[in-house]
Amino acid sequence: MDGSTNIIQGMVVEGKLDGGEAPVVISGNFSGELNAVEVFLEEMGVFKGTLNADRVELAGDFNGTLTTEELSVGSTAKVDGELRANSLAIELGAEVIGSVGRKS
Repeated sequence: MDGSTNIIQGMVVEGKLDGGEAPVVISGNFSGELNAVEVFLEEMGVFKGTLNADRVELAGDFNGTLTTEELSVGSTAKVDGELRANSLAIELGAEVIGSVGRKS
């Protein structure tokens, strides 16, 4: 993706990331707080922490708190945490543990 922030496979990032207007693509490991417009957690990606974004697509391992307008959980995703979204799609095969509710 052109104009995106990429955390590539093999990369480990800890801390706070404000992605601005560019999408954030996670194929490696991110631990901490992430704020962005759009976030894509790829199949090999691992996220642990707090995620706030307008739109999120999960295909990898997510553990933490997520707040978004639109959430799509792919069939390869493993999710454990607190999810808050106004629009939610979960594909068959996804593993979701925790609480799911509407964004307030």
